[in-house]
Amino acid sequence: MKYLVTSALPYANGPIHLGHIAGAYLPADIYVRFLRNSGEEALFICGTDEHGVPITLNAESQGINPEDVIKENHRVIQEGFDKIDINFDIFSGTHNDTHAAMSQHFFTKLSENGFIHEKEIEQLYCEHDKMFLPDRYVEGICPLCGYDGARGDQCDKCGNALNTLDLKEPKCKICSATPIVRTSKHWFLALDKLQSRLEEWLESKKGWKSNVKAFVKQWFERGLEPRGITRDLSWGVPVPVEGADGKVLYVWFDAPIGYLSFTKMLLDEQGKQWEEWWKGGDDVSLVHFIGKDNIVFHAIIWPAMLMGVDEGLKLPDEIPANEFLNLEGDKISTSRNYAIWVHEFLESFDSDIVRFYLARIAPETKDADFSFDGFKTSVNSELSATYGNFVNRNLAFINKFFDGELTGEFEDDKADDELWTSVNSEIDIILESYKTFNVRDALFHTMEIGRIANKYFDTMAPWALRKENKARCRQVLLNCVNLIDTIAVLMDPITPKSTAKVMAMLGQNGEISFADVKTRRIGENFKIAADVEILFHQIDQDSIDAEKKKLDN
Repeated sequence: MKYLVTSALPYANGPIHLGHIAGAYLPADIYVRFLRNSGEEALFICGTDEHGVPITLNAESQGINPEDVIKENHRVIQEGFDKIDINFDIFSGTHNDTHAAMSQHFFTKLSENGFIHEKEIEQLYCEHDKMFLPDRYVEGICPLCGYDGARGDQCDKCGNALNTLDLKEPKCKICSATPIVRTSKHWFLALDKLQSRLEEWLESKKGWKSNVKAFVKQWFERGLEPRGITRDLSWGVPVPVEGADGKVLYVWFDAPIGYLSFTKMLLDEQGKQWEEWWKGGDDVSLVHFIGKDNIVFHAIIWPAMLMGVDEGLKLPDEIPANEFLNLEGDKISTSRNYAIWVHEFLESFDSDIVRFYLARIAPETKDADFSFDGFKTSVNSELSATYGNFVNRNLAFINKFFDGELTGEFEDDKADDELWTSVNSEIDIILESYKTFNVRDALFHTMEIGRIANKYFDTMAPWALRKENKARCRQVLLNCVNLIDTIAVLMDPITPKSTAKVMAMLGQNGEISFADVKTRRIGENFKIAADVEILFHQIDQDSIDAEKKKLDN
C-alpha cells in the first residue's frame, strides 16, 4: 500500500499560526512519520493557495503586485514549517503554468461531461473603477445586525454569511463610490447532478470521523445546488472558454487541484509518473488532513469534481478533519492579530516541545485551547519530568557508577518479564492510535510507558543494587536503556529531534522502525556513545509572561 497524504493549502496572504499547525499540518506530519517508520511508502504534498480576492486587496493596499505578496508569504510560511520540523516532499504554490493547465483541464472535462453550465447573475459594478466587485471588494451595513463595515461575504460582528446584494449602503473598497447592479455571465458546477453518487460514496466510508459525516449529511438533507466557479477578477487561473475575458476560476475550485498538480511537479522532476499515485486504485490510499472549516470542500465539492472529470482519479480514502484550536479561551483572529505566529514562536521555543503540547491538546474531536500556563505545565511536569528526566537520570547514573558502559555479569528476574508485558500492551495501543489518527491517545500511552519506566527504576533502586548485587544492577540499568530506546522510537513522529539525540547517545544510528519496536533490544556490552545532554529544558515563567504580553499588544 502506498499513501498520498495532503494538508490543506495555507493561504498565501499572511503567516501561519499554531491553530493552522494543530488542525491540518502537525497531525499530517505525525501520520506520515508513522507510516514511514512502519515501512510504508508515502508522499506528503502541500503548497500555498495563491489566488483570490484577499491577495489582490493586500497587494493594492501596499501598492505592489500580487506576485510579490504570494512570494513573500510563501517564504514566511515555509519558514514556519521548517522551524517546527514539518517536512513536505513538495511545498509548491498554485500560481504556475503546471497548476493552471491542470485546473483548466478539470474545467474543460467537467464542461464536456455536462457538469458545468453558464448563466447571467446580478453583481455590483463600480463605474469609477470600471470593474465588477467581488464580495470582499464591497463593504456596507449588515442587513442582520446593522454593523457598518460588513464585508460582501460576511459580517465580522454577527458572524453571518452575507450576499453582496443584500448589504445596505454598499461602497466600493477601492474608491468608496456607490456601485450599481449589473449582470455578468458566470459558470456553475452542477453539484445537484452528482448528489446521489456522492451520497453512495460517503455511505461506504464507515470508519470516517463523525464530525465529517454529520456535516456532509446536513448538506445532503438540504439538497446540493449548482455552485459558481468563476469570478470577475484578473488574478487567478483564466477561464478556458470564449467569452470569459476578465474572468478567473474561483479560488475554491482551483485550490484542491493543487494536490494533483503538485504531485505531478514532484514526480516529473524524479522522472516518475504521477498517474501511478492518482490512478493507483486500491494500491494507494489518499488522505486529506484539514480543519473543520474545509469539510465541505474536501468531502463534497472536491470528490464531485473528481467524479465529474471521470478519468479514474482517486477519491479521498480518509478525511481526518480536526476541530479548531482556540487561544487562552478565545478564538484565534488574524484580523485582530490575536494569534501565535509559528515563525516567531519557534524563535523562543524548541520545536519538539511545541509539537508535544499541540499533540497533547490536539483538537481531534472538539475544539481545544492553547494556554501558555498549560504549555509550561505540560512540558515541565510531563515531557521533561516523565521522559527527559528518565533519560538523564539513567544515563548519568551509568556514566557515574559504571564509566558509561554496562559490561560483565547480568542477572535476570521475573520482574523484568512483567515490565515488558506491560510495556508491550501499551505499544499495541500506541501503534493503533497512530494508525487511526488518534495522536492524543498515542501520546498518552507513550507517556504511560514513561511512568511505568520511572516506577520500575524507583522500585529496583539501582543505587542500592550496585552495592548489593552488581550483576542485577547492570540488568536493571540495561532494561532502563531499552525503555529509553522504546520511548524514543515511539515518540519519533511527535518529537523527532529528541529521538535523534537519544539514538546518538545510545549508539543506535539505524533507521527508526515500528516493525520491531516490541522486540528490539540493546544487548550486553552497551556503551554510551555520545555526551549525555538534557533533552527538554524547563520553561521559565519569564518566557511565558513575555508571550502573554505579546497578545495584549
